[in-house]
Amino acid sequence: MTAQPAVDHVDTISLVSALLTRYPELSSIRSMPAQRTLALTFAVRKRFDRDAQARIVESLEDHVGAFLAMRRDEADVVTVAIEVDRAMSFIHVTRDLASFSNDELDLVVKLFVAQFGDALVRVAADSTGDAEEIAAQHEIAEYAIETLRESRQSKSLVGFREEERVLVYFTTSRKARKASGRR
Repeated sequence: MTAQPAVDHVDTISLVSALLTRYPELSSIRSMPAQRTLALTFAVRKRFDRDAQARIVESLEDHVGAFLAMRRDEADVVTVAIEVDRAMSFIHVTRDLASFSNDELDLVVKLFVAQFGDALVRVAADSTGDAEEIAAQHEIAEYAIETLRESRQSKSLVGFREEERVLVYFTTSRKARKASGRR
């Protein structure tokens, strides 16, 4: 039996930050180690009706399914939920960490960029990086996903953007407590 590499909370936070930096199209990332899943959220400056939502879900599931079939892999979890606000839609993609990869994340991002164009909310990225810098960012993103997959931490982790900053914090699941009555 081989020991898992020790990754402390600071390393995990840095790696989630690296994913959000590498993919400016991502609004948030949530790692849920207890369920062995990762949830990605994308924001679109459009209000999708039910038909559009169904088409988005079907398209994403088809693309991910085809991608996994090419890799001769299967997913335990592929769920897509769309939350609609007045002028925005938030697409939540939840994947199992066992079969999720950086290449799949690249595919999903490219699919959303092609489908939504300028309506896809993204942070202005510094696109002046050369091929070596882009390759290094890709390697860091691969390492981040692998580390999240192998991590033994029990706390959920949420990373999101606020203005021009990336914020990452740990969450713990607490049972709801009944409020005590006042006398």
